[in-house]
Amino acid sequence: MQVLNVYAVDECEESVCVPNIVNHIEAYISQVLVGTDDSSSEDEDEDEDEDQAGSDGLAYDSEELEQFEAQRNVHPRENLNEYKEIYKGISFKDIPEARKSMNLYSLVNQKKLKLLKSDKIRVRYKCVVGYPFKCLISIEKGNEGCRVKTLNPIHDCNPAFDNSRVEYNTIAYYFKKKLQDNPKYKVKAMRADLKNSFQLNASKSKVKRAKRMIFEKLEGSFTDDYNKLEAYANALRDSNLGSDVVINLSKEVLLQGKRKFLRMYIYFHALKMGYKESLRPFIGVDGTFLKGKAKGQLLVAVRQDNMNHFYPLAWAVVDRETKRSWTWFLELLHNSLDLNMGNGVIFMLDMQKGLMEAIKTYFLKQNIEDFKDQLSKLGQLKEATVTDLLKYPPQSWCRAYFDTVCKNQGVDNNFTESFNSWILEARYKPIIKMLEDIRLKVMNQLRKHEDEVRTWKTKYSPQSMKLYTDYLKIAHSIEVDFNGDDGFEIVEGEDPLKEMHWWYSKEAFLLTYKHKLQLVPAEKFWKLDPSQAMEPPELVKQAGRPKVKRDRQKDEAIKRQGE
Repeated sequence: MQVLNVYAVDECEESVCVPNIVNHIEAYISQVLVGTDDSSSEDEDEDEDEDQAGSDGLAYDSEELEQFEAQRNVHPRENLNEYKEIYKGISFKDIPEARKSMNLYSLVNQKKLKLLKSDKIRVRYKCVVGYPFKCLISIEKGNEGCRVKTLNPIHDCNPAFDNSRVEYNTIAYYFKKKLQDNPKYKVKAMRADLKNSFQLNASKSKVKRAKRMIFEKLEGSFTDDYNKLEAYANALRDSNLGSDVVINLSKEVLLQGKRKFLRMYIYFHALKMGYKESLRPFIGVDGTFLKGKAKGQLLVAVRQDNMNHFYPLAWAVVDRETKRSWTWFLELLHNSLDLNMGNGVIFMLDMQKGLMEAIKTYFLKQNIEDFKDQLSKLGQLKEATVTDLLKYPPQSWCRAYFDTVCKNQGVDNNFTESFNSWILEARYKPIIKMLEDIRLKVMNQLRKHEDEVRTWKTKYSPQSMKLYTDYLKIAHSIEVDFNGDDGFEIVEGEDPLKEMHWWYSKEAFLLTYKHKLQLVPAEKFWKLDPSQAMEPPELVKQAGRPKVKRDRQKDEAIKRQGE
């Protein structure tokens, strides 16, 4: 069984030793590697004092499951359609909860209500237009909560286009999930949504206030996710046995009696097996920015299947993209896959800061063929071209330096960029929601591609068969050699399909996608431990020129962000 590891590390260390990715049968173990938090230098020595703390893997008992079921039935209800009807006797937690539910009732049914009475023990509503509708909600004597005591449901007035009962916090409740999924949702689009869904003409100021309220709450959600991160890591480990999950903590903050998040690495066992059984040894690595309140970088390792679809291997959340963070990520990847010194593996990468140095640290083996003769011919055309090309190591861009064992003609890193674009929306979310979105997208992709390959009519992939057909046409154009007398020279060869590599076969594709990510329990089933709470990482100034706003004319309106 794989081990979940939690480290407190020195941010300045070039290399963090991780002998922890090992099989451990008897118990779950969390290890803490002690270090310091100084980021001023990357050349200080490692401090490897270790502590161990046990982690609990007990299942939930029946009483806890009953509590979960009870919590599920408590207001507020997440589906707005459930607020469409109200009936006598329905109960609420308290009066504020009752007001909120009535406001949502007014929104969903497009009815305008007048609040006649509102205090600590009761609320009373009636129809503004004059229809018989009335509703009284009051506290239950001797019981907790309140319920609907009086109700006349007759309410046949026309839709309320301007509904004062729909306050900004009611609008915020409706848009919370949508803004969480898409933080770039504009105020204009939000107003159009309300118009289309509820025929409501909400003012711009009210919608803007609701949006600000949502973002303020989401910012707290970004922080709260780090308190649950170790419980989430345990859930990943318990549900996907054999997966590698590593969390780094700050040592300096740990010495102060607190825990601060630095980095997290995830490699699922199913993806590991897909790599080992049938994927070409061609790995692309890249880093991309996180877009939410908690800034940072997401480092990824991606491969290609025999249809050149990207196949995610591992990903990690780090504070910034440096030699130290890349070295840490590649060391974990090296140990997860047992890559030795990189023999037989081709790495494709952009020129990220620190990545080239990190690659050389763990993957030294490179098979380089001589291409100087071709470079010399190019120099005869224009010497400046050769000089400019050689500013970059030929090993990083010339196909002549690539080992043919990878069976891949790619010379760019576009497939990792495609993966980064694929998870763009997830990168706006809090860390756990982001990691969950990535996991679900990968899980669905594995299933989708397996379904796709089962529709193949041939032994090999459609893409490789297309290449085969093209080359076969070229072969048919070759003339037969005649000796001028009474003989012809004809070579009888074997079936050309036998020369196609097994990696392009249907069998290899099915082996790649037969391993599936397993379902992860919902958050309410996680074993949350207050002692595992941790602070989010410090905000790091991102690379590049800061964004600036253009100078506006005196008579030009100032546009707020998000409109």
